[in-house]
Amino acid sequence: MNKKLTIKRVIIFCIISFLPFWIVVPVLNSCYGGMVYTVEEAAAAVYVLGVLGMFIPAIANLLTRLITKEGFGNSYLGLNLKGNGKYYVAAILVKPMEAALAMLLICKVFIKDVAFGELFVREDFSPMLALTFMQIAAAVILFFPAFGEEWGWRGYLGPKLKELLGMPASIIVGGVIWGLWHAPLTIAGHNFGTDYTFYPWLGIGSMCVMCILFNAFLTWLTERTNSIYPASFCHMVNNSLQVEFFIAMFVSERGQEALNGNPDYHVISVFLLYLSVLAITGIVAFVALIKKKREVQ
Repeated sequence: MNKKLTIKRVIIFCIISFLPFWIVVPVLNSCYGGMVYTVEEAAAAVYVLGVLGMFIPAIANLLTRLITKEGFGNSYLGLNLKGNGKYYVAAILVKPMEAALAMLLICKVFIKDVAFGELFVREDFSPMLALTFMQIAAAVILFFPAFGEEWGWRGYLGPKLKELLGMPASIIVGGVIWGLWHAPLTIAGHNFGTDYTFYPWLGIGSMCVMCILFNAFLTWLTERTNSIYPASFCHMVNNSLQVEFFIAMFVSERGQEALNGNPDYHVISVFLLYLSVLAITGIVAFVALIKKKREVQ
């Protein structure tokens, strides 16, 4: 391994990945006279920025390979379905199970005096289940934005950090880098708004922890299949179902009353509770990756 060349490639990749958000988001904040994610008039710009922004790491992967004349060997672009069906299934189903568990936990902590069924507009859960399955199917079919991130983080940065640091440290360092990549969006209010204690540091730190845990599971999928597609499906299902599940819980009048009456409730406090659920799969995947490393040795 040429360590200096690998470090050079990591630096080039990170610069290309980070610059667009770190330039565009402050410009948009200035144009709209406030944090762009908290300004209603900026909704269209926010949507476009979110979708296009997910492709930046893939572009960074491509450009870094071209700039450093690396080529496209071991680029994780094969489907590799043979013998890997269980990982594709896990990629699609684990996140809905996490989201369901998180809903139950959030209900228990923040909405103690309300029955779970009262949180939903309909007493019949079948429409919600149908919508959930449709959302999962749509996320798998329309996985391209998530592919943009996955081909960058898991398909390029992860393997490079593994070369330099080994598997355990690469998961942590890669997760922190991924979390910091989100920092301009977090500062602009994308994830948690701007009205919480220790803004924006608590938000940035929470994103870094989330990215470390999620990075472990996504890396596990990628390492086991030598393909970026399971991680891409998982990432898109996660992004789609988080929104749907939490909206389903909190849009009802009963749910809103209970939440507004709880002084401890805030978007970021709900997110911190969600991290405790995410930690289950993250830690299991992390241990599995370390175990595989020892077996190979």
